Amino acid sequence: MAKNADQDGPEGSGGAKSRAEQLRSAVEGAFGATAQGAAPVQKRAQELADELVGAASRVRDALEELRPPSPEELDTLRAQVDALERRVAELEGAAAAKPKPKPKPKPKRS
Repeated sequence: MAKNADQDGPEGSGGAKSRAEQLRSAVEGAFGATAQGAAPVQKRAQELADELVGAASRVRDALEELRPPSPEELDTLRAQVDALERRVAELEGAAAAKPKPKPKPKPKRS
């Protein structure tokens, strides 16, 4: 039965571990270089995402302003208009019932 490279004795393991360490080192170096090179790209991507969120918020606000009122909102507005009509009618009726005071004549200067 053949032995795995990991199970070799001290004389065979030096080369295998050396190759494994070299491979590990190369992979870590590649990931490190990629991570360092990706930092500016990641920063710019975050900036663009933040701008996109801001633009989406402005669009949502604009659409909210353009949205027609709901039936519940219309009912509330109608009730407010009715209450205001009653109040104006009461005020007009009270003003019409009150006699207007006649202005006092101004004394003539001599």
